[in-house]
Amino acid sequence: MEKNTLIAIVLSMAVLLAWSFFFTPEKTETPKETVQQEEQQAAAPPPTSTTQAQTPVAESGSQIPVPPRPKRVPREIEVNHPLYIAKFTEQRATIESFKLTKFKETVDPNSPLLELCKSQKPILTLGFLNKSVTDISYAVYSADRTSVDLTSQAGPQTLTFVWRSPNGVEIVKRYTFHPDSYLIDMDVTIRNLSGNELDENMEVRLDGAPFELVKGYYNNPGILSLVNNEVNSEDAKGLKKQELVPGEIRWVTYHDNYFMMAVIPDNPVRGRIRMNPEGEDDVRVDLVNPPVKLPNSMETLYGYHLYFGPRQLETLKALNLGLERAVDFGFFDIIAKPILFLLIWLHKGLKNYGLAIIVITILIKILFWPLTHKSYSSMKGMKALQPQINKLREEFKDDKQRLNSEMMALYKANKVNPMGGCLPMVIQIPVFFALYRILGQSIEMRHAPFMLWINDLSAPDRLPVGFHIPYTGGLPVLTLLMGLSMFIQQKMTPTPGDATQAKMMMLLPVVFTFMFINFPSGLVLYWLVNNILSIGQQYYINKKA
Repeated sequence: MEKNTLIAIVLSMAVLLAWSFFFTPEKTETPKETVQQEEQQAAAPPPTSTTQAQTPVAESGSQIPVPPRPKRVPREIEVNHPLYIAKFTEQRATIESFKLTKFKETVDPNSPLLELCKSQKPILTLGFLNKSVTDISYAVYSADRTSVDLTSQAGPQTLTFVWRSPNGVEIVKRYTFHPDSYLIDMDVTIRNLSGNELDENMEVRLDGAPFELVKGYYNNPGILSLVNNEVNSEDAKGLKKQELVPGEIRWVTYHDNYFMMAVIPDNPVRGRIRMNPEGEDDVRVDLVNPPVKLPNSMETLYGYHLYFGPRQLETLKALNLGLERAVDFGFFDIIAKPILFLLIWLHKGLKNYGLAIIVITILIKILFWPLTHKSYSSMKGMKALQPQINKLREEFKDDKQRLNSEMMALYKANKVNPMGGCLPMVIQIPVFFALYRILGQSIEMRHAPFMLWINDLSAPDRLPVGFHIPYTGGLPVLTLLMGLSMFIQQKMTPTPGDATQAKMMMLLPVVFTFMFINFPSGLVLYWLVNNILSIGQQYYINKKA
């Protein structure tokens, strides 16, 4: 029975690991509709909208000069901010570069700043469902300034773009930057100067590509949206065709493991979301607003917030926009978030996430000390009963039901739990997978150094040795120490009487060493420290016995 239980545990861990590598958390089913259905639904006016009341256009028209019809070279406008350096362009009044000043591409101190705009397409553009605003894809706006500097300014700064289409529809995009936040306000004013009624659905389009390649850990770019108060998730790699998500939209984001770009309407929009694959790991997501009928000489206003920055739980929660729900650690989220908060709290005092992981491992060991103590005692009891168990197996070898009954009676009489030897491994599984998700998807762990050669707890442990080692590149010292500690622990643990089971137990350190080679070094550190503490506990129990 103990042998079967152990096999089940190892297989369960293998399945869970494979699930974590190849699958995202379970996503909410969203209705799939055709484009024809969308057109029919768009005709009905929705109950809510970000569109404000329509107002007449002033006699003087726009206060910003409309660009001349002859084509000209679009200018770049640089925005210097304490948290980022962004480059806007008059071509479609969009963002062409967004570098985060607090994060770098790699752990190398000389590495360039992390660039969020990895897509070759315009990142944030406008569109119209019915194509009634002509030449919008080739629009060259006119900006009201050539640069924005918030590094020496205390208050918000604005950047305004204006453009008029050939058929007389004027669009004004106004960005407002705040010096202490990643949040950017974007207001879009549509002025109908065409002479006819404008019947349209405006779209905000967000193009994304993975912000970085996470070596040694799965990178999971995708689309998240909060629709009808439910978080919907789509994997960018598995997105094969257009999908529509109708409902009340609070936000939509493109994200990878650590960073995200989000569009948040000022008020929930009763609209839909389109997701279109644009290439490998490159998608476009459209937030389609409800239809608006705009008479001639009237204007309407759309309001949004933009968030281009880290998927940091504390930062997102402080915005009070519900974006913190975009941070989800999957099945073990209920365990992972308390551990993450504890790691952050410990880091404030220790200034080292590696030391914080060690402290958490010690706390977990203390918490489960009575349970593991009882487990080791059960294993010693099982070893003492092995001669009697062998005798029962011989006596009832042809009657499996009677054999199980007699063995259970023997265990009960001697107060031994046959599954007790597996408990030390079982109780670690939830914490193990919670840390696994935290180390791969928590921005706090990204590029977090520990000591010596371990300069990134979210990446595998590799010690450079002056030459290339096949498969690993460098020497996985921490992983080898973990395997050695597991071997010592197995040698100190009472061996089961069954020879096959004993051999399998001794093989586990080798299996786990190979499994852990490409795991984040922070996870290996947790397992190593836990093994060392278990060795000390086993030594104490053996000496006491």
